Amino acid sequence: MSTTSPNTETSESTTPATPTASGEGAQPDSNDAMTAARPPVGTGTSPLFGLVLALGLIALGVVGVQEALVRSGAVDAISWTSWVLDRLDGVRSADWMLVAFAAAALVGLLLLLVVFRRRPRKSLALRASTGVFLRTRDLARVAEGLIEGTDGVTDVHASASRSRLQVTLTTVEPKERNSALGDTVHERLAPCLEPLARAPKVSVKIRNEDLT
Repeated sequence: MSTTSPNTETSESTTPATPTASGEGAQPDSNDAMTAARPPVGTGTSPLFGLVLALGLIALGVVGVQEALVRSGAVDAISWTSWVLDRLDGVRSADWMLVAFAAAALVGLLLLLVVFRRRPRKSLALRASTGVFLRTRDLARVAEGLIEGTDGVTDVHASASRSRLQVTLTTVEPKERNSALGDTVHERLAPCLEPLARAPKVSVKIRNEDLT
């Protein structure tokens, strides 16, 4: 069962300008107009890439500190970089190296795609000229609060996205009343969907609890 909120008509009214001392109406400054806010976006996977890069730089820094301590004589140990170079000395090219280099290049390209990919939008615009938005998780919480307390409903869970609002509820009512209960849920959700510029589709799933 799905429903969408009907569009409502809005009317605008103008207030006469307050006369100045000279008797002329004050003209509004165009620079005083409030610019609408941009839609908020999620963080995406960029922080994960930044974390991996930071860990790599920290590892390089640790190797550099160990190298400096060994060269200065502060630590009596084998340099890590010297140990690696000794192991690589005399190594000849092999087929597995080509595969490894190709895999490394592919991983690098995938990381670039992840970093520059468009960040996800997780909010819904409200009907306002100044740019007001409601996060999808907040919409789910509002929906749960509106449905809680409905006669016969013992548990309710809602999840929302930009295109769909999924409501799952448990009821002690018989299955014959599921249709009426679904209509009640849609009626209760109407007030929170009406202010949205583009309301998501509502899907109601009813689980009947057997008390016998």
